[in-house]
Parts: sequence; structure tokens; C-alpha cells
Amino acid sequence: MPPFRRIGDIGDVYVPTQFREIAAEDASWKLFTRSELGQFDRIFTHLRRGGVAILSGDWEQVTRVMDYIGRKKDEMIRPSREGGRDRKRSGRDKDRWQPQMGSEKRKSHSGLGSVNPTQEREKALSRLMCWADPTGTLQVTPPPSLPYLLEWIGENQGASEGRPFLIPIAKIQNIQRALAATYPIRALGVPLVASDNVLPPHSQETIELFQQGLQSVKPHLPHSTTVLDMGCGCGCLTLLAAQEVGDLGVKIYASDLLPEAVATTRLNLLRFTDKRNAPSQIQLMPAGDLFQPVSALRFDLIIFNAPWVVSRPRTRAEIAIHDEKQRTLRRFFDDLPSYLNPRGRVLIGYADASGKKAVAHLDAMISSVGLTVLHRFKERVATHRTKRKWENITVYELVNEKSDA
Repeated sequence: MPPFRRIGDIGDVYVPTQFREIAAEDASWKLFTRSELGQFDRIFTHLRRGGVAILSGDWEQVTRVMDYIGRKKDEMIRPSREGGRDRKRSGRDKDRWQPQMGSEKRKSHSGLGSVNPTQEREKALSRLMCWADPTGTLQVTPPPSLPYLLEWIGENQGASEGRPFLIPIAKIQNIQRALAATYPIRALGVPLVASDNVLPPHSQETIELFQQGLQSVKPHLPHSTTVLDMGCGCGCLTLLAAQEVGDLGVKIYASDLLPEAVATTRLNLLRFTDKRNAPSQIQLMPAGDLFQPVSALRFDLIIFNAPWVVSRPRTRAEIAIHDEKQRTLRRFFDDLPSYLNPRGRVLIGYADASGKKAVAHLDAMISSVGLTVLHRFKERVATHRTKRKWENITVYELVNEKSDA
């Protein structure tokens, strides 16, 4: 599907990358406004046939439509390739299909394997959408306060090229639910938030280990220090770095692979400002992979709370903690020498959740790039897994072997 579609009275609208496969190429895209929002069955029928429904008007009425569709979501499961053809069938033929219930998986219409009913339902619900103007304001009344909406749906600023864009109502509600929760941070003395797909700062132990690490490296950092928080997530370690070493005239760069994480860090910076004089020395970079957003810079201190579960991420939310075959960790260390100043330090967080072998591989990577482990700040914490009750969290303080320790 192309990134832009022409929708009725709206004109050309941007379809975010992760929602471009929710409908067949020949699916019907319809705008429902004001009084049409009360036509629940009409909207449901349009969705059931594989169409995309874009709602605009009273927000409470929009959510009522969503609730209604949500209650009937099982009835919307049908093979995606029938979406376009279904409109050409007679009403009698359309009504012959009935959802098959009771099985976790069923064969696809084409016979090419199985499909997950949960994923099918989510895909169907994603075809119920709202639209936002180029500034990111949802075209509902009153519009929810979501200032970084384009980023929170996984797109960098400017991706829509100044045009309106679409967003599933389910996604809006997921973002709202995520942002409604707050996470008190003992080390900062303020609560932070985490948007949908962004790792919440649950582990006070991890944060406090990084705090110990920052206090340890501080005497060895130069004035006008440059710091990188790699994989900033909700911005917790970015703010912690500003708190602990900010009086060195520090310049802190924060980056993350996910645009929604960059937006969450930006929001938490504003929340931090409300509580105290927040750091103006923090610069948020556009989302990008590892060092790509800061390719022209070098740093005195690099902070990285690395993904520690050695398995493939199944969702965007798992990217922060899952690292298949430790490939992300390997790429980080491969590129690290090009971005670390000669006397620079690294604080990297890791856990032994995937066993001793994963930790041994980390140690080997550290040695392979000429770094020395100066300190290990450790904490043993309880897990919520049945097979393993405890795990060790470690923040490593690393230094160039040729620099003065």
C-alpha cells in the first residue's frame, strides 16, 4: 500500500507504516462524520466487508462506536483476500459466512497454513480509524491531548510531509491508557510516564545501579562533558544523568530506535521541568538505530541499558529487552570505538536472565574492543517467572585500557 491515500473531503492523508497492511489493496475507505456516527450497524458492515472506516465528530460518540465494534469483533474475522470481493456479492451470499469459534488457530481460506484469530481481530479493529490534521490534532470534539501523536504511533517527525494522517482508534486508546499510568522514580523524586510500546521504568534497582555508576564516573569526566543515552526509552536515565553530572557543563544526547520512545522522553522532560528546573542541556535526536542518529559525534560517557533477553522480539514493545542472538549488543560494541573519546567511559546495564553463557559473551565483547571493566554494580532481584525466581542485574563501568583509570 502506498503511504498516501485520497479520502473523500479530507484529501490526501498519510497512512503510517505499521498500518499499511490492515486492508486489501481494493478495500473501500469511507469517512463517517457527525450524525453518521450513530449508524453503528452500517459502520460494522463496512468493516466486516474488509473496508476502512474513518470517524470524525464527537469523541464520546466515536468511543461508543469503538465499544460496539469491540463487542462484535469476533464476527469480523474473515480471510483478508475476500475483503475486496465481498462487496460484489449479493446480500444473501454475504450472510452465509459465519465465524468459526472455539479454535485458537484455524486454517486460512487459501489453505496456506494457519492464522491467529487474536491477530485477525486486532487487524480488523485497526480498520476503525480517526484522522489528525498536519499539526497532529485529532479531528474529534474535544480532541484528546496527545501532543506527539505522529511519533507515538511509530513515525518520525515530518513523516507525514505536512499532510493529515490516520490512526486506529484502538491505538489512540492504547496510548491514552499507557500515559495514564505513572511510575515513581526514587532516584529522581518524580514520577514518569511511558507510552504504548515504551518500556516502563519498573526496576528501581536498575535505575539506582546506574545512579551508582554515574557517581563513580563523575570525578573522571572532563568539564563540558558530552553524554549519550543510547536507547533512552522513557528518558529515565537521560534525566538521571542530568541530575548526577549536570554541573559539569554537560551536553546530553538521547536517542532511541522507536519514535514513540523519543516522544515519551520529550514528554517526561516537560514533566521534570514542572517539578524542578529541568535540564536545558538535553538534546533529543530523531529516532534511529544505535549510533545512526549521532553519527557525527563522539562522547565522554555512553549509557546503554542493553536488551538482556536473548530471543527474538515478537512485538515493538519487546524490542527494548529482547535481542536475538545478542546481535544488537554485538553491533553496539562493533561501532563503539568510533564514538567513544580516548578517555571515555561506558555504563552498560545487563541481566543474567538468559543465563551465564549470555553474560560470558558480553564479557568477550567488552574485551574485544579494548575496554576494561572497572566496576560492576550488582543487585539480585526477584523475577515473575516460574522457571527462575531470581536474576542478577549488573551495571558495568567500562574504560579504555589505554586511558587513566
